[in-house]
Amino acid sequence: MMLSRVADCLYWMSRYLERAEHTARALDVQLNVALDESPWASSMGWMCLLGSLRVDLPMDVCSDPQAVTDALVFDRSNPSSVVSCVRNARENARQVRESITSELWEEINHLHLSMRSQSIDQLWSAGPHGFLKSIHRGSQMITGIIDATFNHGEGWQFIRLGRYLERAMATAWMLDSHFGMRGTGAAAEPNPDEFVAWSALLRMSNSYEPYCKIHTVELRPQWILQFLLLNPGLPRSIRFAAEQIQAAATAITIATGATNAADIRRLTGRLAADLSYVTINEILSDDLSKYLHAIVNRCVEIHNAVYNRFVTYTVDAALAAVSTQS
Repeated sequence: MMLSRVADCLYWMSRYLERAEHTARALDVQLNVALDESPWASSMGWMCLLGSLRVDLPMDVCSDPQAVTDALVFDRSNPSSVVSCVRNARENARQVRESITSELWEEINHLHLSMRSQSIDQLWSAGPHGFLKSIHRGSQMITGIIDATFNHGEGWQFIRLGRYLERAMATAWMLDSHFGMRGTGAAAEPNPDEFVAWSALLRMSNSYEPYCKIHTVELRPQWILQFLLLNPGLPRSIRFAAEQIQAAATAITIATGATNAADIRRLTGRLAADLSYVTINEILSDDLSKYLHAIVNRCVEIHNAVYNRFVTYTVDAALAAVSTQS
């Protein structure tokens, strides 16, 4: 059975990398679309971005793209800034250096060092697009290295679990923020600002091209919501993430021989089943924000259940588990 310390570090390494990628990509998209939006639409776009990232900044900062970029990327006092996430991911990887591959350590270290050499003034003078692109491409490369060089055992499953728990919650907050401000009504012909805003939401999820392959460029809010929430084959949809969470948690309980993990199986199975069978009309007939908050709360419950069983368990609980398996 894997040591709880190793499981904990791999899990949080994965979550921090996913968070850094999501923040860098969402910020990059907003910086680009703001150039094509009216001042009013741009202001709403920044509010949606900050709401989706659960970041509360002073009003004077919110109206300044450079100040927002500094807060989201370089603010070391913000535990969810890109620099903090990359630093924390590297620290977690360092603590379990013997349990990860050399290729993974080198790439995380490279990403960390590339951020240390940058400042907001350098970033802004050179143009932020290339730097932000390098962050989420670096995170994606790390994900590929993990899948290609890791033994797909317990450690890999904890990485997978952390990645998709973080992704499910990030997507839920993003949908809650954007649809909370813009609504779900479908205009027959969206105006230019609406088109830019809805396409930005899809681009923040790496889902614009997959969406267009199904719905062309007809951007209907309800179609976008259904796509990002319930599509079973889209890697960024909440349903896809829920199924990956269930698969990872199940694999962990089997690999560890955990016979007292019924709560984990129940929580992950309920989340995946609900997203598999609910319809978009059923969701919209009630309260969309309430539904999305419920998804986040279920993810938190899964996190707590996994932590209680595999990371912060008591000695008595560990001895009871061993005696049950013997």
